[in-house]
Amino acid sequence: MNIKLSAEDRMITFFRYFSLFLTSLMFLITRTGPSLFYKIPIIIVLALLAHAFTISFRSLRHRPHAVMASVSIEMSLILLLAICTGGYNSPFKLYTLNPILIAAGSLSFYFCWSLLAGYFAIFFGFCYFFYKSAEDTFASVLLENGNLFLALALTVTFMQLLSRFRRQREEANARTDEMLEHIKSLYHIVETSSEHDFMNIGQVITDYAVKLTKLNKALFWFAGNTGGPSPVSRQTGWLPEDEGQLFGELKKHETEWRRLKEPIFKSFPGFGDLLLMPVRMSTRFVGVIGVKLEAHEGLEGRRWYIQQLMFLAELSAITLERHELSVTENRLIVTNEQNRIADEMHDSVSQSLFGIVYAAHSLKQSCRKMTPSQLEEQIELIHDSATKAAKELRITIYSLSSKKSGGPTWLGMVRSHLKSLSRLNDVEIDFKVKGDDFSLPYTYHKALFRIISEATGNAIRHGAAHKVEVELTLKPRWIGLAIRDDGVGFDTDLLWTHSEESTGGLGMKNMQHLTRSLGGDFQLSSNENAGTQILISIPVGVIELKNA
Repeated sequence: MNIKLSAEDRMITFFRYFSLFLTSLMFLITRTGPSLFYKIPIIIVLALLAHAFTISFRSLRHRPHAVMASVSIEMSLILLLAICTGGYNSPFKLYTLNPILIAAGSLSFYFCWSLLAGYFAIFFGFCYFFYKSAEDTFASVLLENGNLFLALALTVTFMQLLSRFRRQREEANARTDEMLEHIKSLYHIVETSSEHDFMNIGQVITDYAVKLTKLNKALFWFAGNTGGPSPVSRQTGWLPEDEGQLFGELKKHETEWRRLKEPIFKSFPGFGDLLLMPVRMSTRFVGVIGVKLEAHEGLEGRRWYIQQLMFLAELSAITLERHELSVTENRLIVTNEQNRIADEMHDSVSQSLFGIVYAAHSLKQSCRKMTPSQLEEQIELIHDSATKAAKELRITIYSLSSKKSGGPTWLGMVRSHLKSLSRLNDVEIDFKVKGDDFSLPYTYHKALFRIISEATGNAIRHGAAHKVEVELTLKPRWIGLAIRDDGVGFDTDLLWTHSEESTGGLGMKNMQHLTRSLGGDFQLSSNENAGTQILISIPVGVIELKNA
């Protein structure tokens, strides 16, 4: 089994063999002790044991009790070797730094110091009784060899400090990576959210507040908006029957929240201590984001929560402001387009139709007085005018249609997105389409793009897929979408049970929610090492009937 070596593993391995080389060299050139004939086999055995213990520590790194046993065995062997090769004068008395370093870097504080104290006590005791001279006293021997214990103690202390800093750095990196993953997923959700999702943006924010802070309860209370409908206040963690009372308590302090500019700690009867953060757009006050604090949280933990709520408050404000600007922009676009269409129809088609109507009226009044040739000539003029009007109308319609004018279509944008995704991640994405999206309403365009983007992103990011197949079937009354990949797959039962603990699980729930909000059916099938398949069926027109 190949074990990937860390920088720490390489450092300890280098120190082990380098210290073995130096101590063995000193052992060979020292005149005391056994003869050279016996020293060489001892060094060979010691080298073999060093190699065996090195492999053992690497393979057992995730089993603390096994590492403790291995360290204890190596320490005992080194202790025996040092006592047998000269005691105080043995070159191997400092070789014990090898197991000490491993204990200090990967095992508990108490075990490491107990091991060091036991080694020194046994080594000093044996040497005092077997190697002391007649004039040596206990105090003199202790003072003479105290440097050994001091050197080992300082090494242990330094190594434990390094180990502590390393663990703190790893925890901080893991927490940062997890937070960035949540932030990317959250940004993707709010970036592609439809009007229906936007009204429930509070639920998305509170779910992510729980994820980011690792607390159990969060809320997003929205103040009233006189300019139009505002998103619905949501919470995560409290019972549904407590929701009304919770938001009622927040409503009582609305004046205070509107004046608030910094996070505040507030206690509500029956709800405990809450950390609340105001959410403000550039034009108005929006509401309050909050989390329920645990009783044991210290000052450092509360600072972390404040940072997360400040981030979520800023992201929420930006999202809400962008949505309002998007709504205003869409209204202006519609108004300008209506005016443009009216101007084009008035300047071209309307004038032609007016001429046709006037000519037909004149013909009706004078047709009895005309000769057959005059009547035929007048009808030919009306026919030419009608043909010209039809041509102008067709030109106007073509200019309004992106499909017929050669402009960007929705399917073209989907293909472009998947092509970029394929190129950036070196993954084969096969996109097949049956049917035409020309008459498909905008709501379905946005939802389908989000589902396709989320599913293909999950297949690449979480499934490590090399090939993804996307099949889209568009019919006048029905939409079918199938997405398959050859990734690592997963246990779908665990996904729906523990999706709160994984970003990928939340993405699946979002796709399911989007499909069902359009009246569709969402089916997911996957097995470990067997890829994933998503099948979606959506009837066209159901959402319009719901909103009618």
